[in-house]
Amino acid sequence: MRKSLASWVTLLTALMAGPAAAAEKTVTLNVDNMTCPTCAPVVKKSLARVEGVAKVKVSLETNTATVTFDDAKTDVTALINATTNAGYPSHLAK
Repeated sequence: MRKSLASWVTLLTALMAGPAAAAEKTVTLNVDNMTCPTCAPVVKKSLARVEGVAKVKVSLETNTATVTFDDAKTDVTALINATTNAGYPSHLAK
């Protein structure tokens, strides 16, 4: 009986813990076609609309976007698609 009870407690504890916590990631994208001051806000808005994105910083001077996001809700491919669909193709900076 004690082993059975201990097994149930272990199982319930595992179920209540839920899935592993998602990690917050930050990546920098090189963004093409940003040539004027109105480009950066468009890129920022397109990235901010992606579910899971927590923070976006866009630099017209370096043609980059630094994005912090929840990797359980989105990924780099979704970020690249967002900028590309807005007319600013991007790729992961090396």
